[in-house]
Amino acid sequence: MSRHKLPKQVKEICRDGLLFISRLKIVNKDGKLVRLIPTEEQIEMFHRLEAGDDSVFGKPRQIGSSTFVSAYLFWKWLTAGSPINIAILSKDWDSTIHIFGMWKIFYENLPKVLKFKLEKKNETIMKLADSGATVRAISSKKPGALRSYTQTFVHLSELAFTDNAEEVLSTAYAALNNNQLIIESTAHYYNDVVHQQIMKAERGEAQLNYTFFSWTQHVKYRVEVPDGFTITEEEKELKRNLSLDNEQIAWRRLQIEKHGVTKFKREYPTSLEEAYAQTGSAYFTPDDLTYVEVMKVEALAKIFLHKASVGEVYALGCDVASGRGGDYSTITVLNKRTHQPVALFRSNTISPEMFARVIQEYSAMYNNAKVLIESNNWGLPVLNELKHLGFTNLWKDDKGKDWTTSASTKLTMFEELRAALRSGVIFQLDNLTMSELRSYTLDDKGLAPHVPSNLPHHGDLVISLALAYQCLKTVRLNSTELPIWVKHQRAMKIKKNAPGVGRRY
Repeated sequence: MSRHKLPKQVKEICRDGLLFISRLKIVNKDGKLVRLIPTEEQIEMFHRLEAGDDSVFGKPRQIGSSTFVSAYLFWKWLTAGSPINIAILSKDWDSTIHIFGMWKIFYENLPKVLKFKLEKKNETIMKLADSGATVRAISSKKPGALRSYTQTFVHLSELAFTDNAEEVLSTAYAALNNNQLIIESTAHYYNDVVHQQIMKAERGEAQLNYTFFSWTQHVKYRVEVPDGFTITEEEKELKRNLSLDNEQIAWRRLQIEKHGVTKFKREYPTSLEEAYAQTGSAYFTPDDLTYVEVMKVEALAKIFLHKASVGEVYALGCDVASGRGGDYSTITVLNKRTHQPVALFRSNTISPEMFARVIQEYSAMYNNAKVLIESNNWGLPVLNELKHLGFTNLWKDDKGKDWTTSASTKLTMFEELRAALRSGVIFQLDNLTMSELRSYTLDDKGLAPHVPSNLPHHGDLVISLALAYQCLKTVRLNSTELPIWVKHQRAMKIKKNAPGVGRRY
């Protein structure tokens, strides 16, 4: 039947995406053909997809995300009435063909009135004769095939587990030409390609809708509680914090027995942080970051967390880059009294000469704050420009020399920064710096901290933070601004060391 002659009731179902999807047939785990009844997570996915933005869905295993995205795109394909193009790619060819097989099941089990004639149907393509709407299964090993057509939708399933994930993602964006990208994937490892996209979205550098689903939301992740079941203190805390019931606790316990705690948390996480918990090679461990509170900021060049206050003392740490679109030139300003960051600057297009002027501006803004800049690499022209501008409040070592970053000084400043974080001396960080902190791993020798080369940043804000902390050690609080506890300690020390005190003559 022509789509123009459909009964009114059928047209209404076709207009309502969730109503349409709930009438599609799928093969369940028992091999039976059943209707696809959307879960709460899938309904949330529907509304996210309908917003029309690129979407990333982080998830635990087996919540039916690939099935639902396929059903959603099938609805778009069948009802489009125009020659849209949809591409499916998964982590390997077998899983791509599996997803495409779901499309075939959807089509083959449509009511006769909706089974519009296919112009083409084979192992990798289905094309409707009247509208020309086409869906293609494409190998992730040959993502260049995406470029053959301008894609309306691209569905990337389990992208984090695809061998050449970066190339697949880049090709997908190019083929879409501002149409809709849909990614659904479980976490693979910290800083995998999906995690990078999520971090970009959180920094405001990518227009992505990110949605995370905890295993605790999934109704099937529960089992009957056995006789004599008792829960541990850890499980009691989980019950309180995550609002779990005993059936969920029992299910969790069974999964941990099968997979171990680490793998369970990665495949069945309760949060993004748990999904992407750092590996053993992480330089800043979760224990180091226990006391850190994260402040959400936008990824702007100039970021002011707190205004300067009269009488406060500040210090600047500056990491300098070329300004040619690679590494970022960054500034972190720390308050001497609180040890917390109060301002940031970051730009990868500013020249060293102009960066010197920004440093001078920030120093003046924060009560003529002392500035620490490394003297090697691009730091030297910045130091020269600051001296040309008449700026003199620069960090110097005991011999009057500027800071030089070497293997030993880098390790020292990172170790001291880590100690400050671990002890809670620094306990407030913005989300941009925090993201970079968690990116640092140990080198092959297990010694020096570095950022993996596949990331869009090189930890520049962390370096300026570490330098600012070094600079902070060389500035003093105004005596009138000393915290009460510091004044008390000094008074007691003076009293203790005063002549005659505590002595007998």
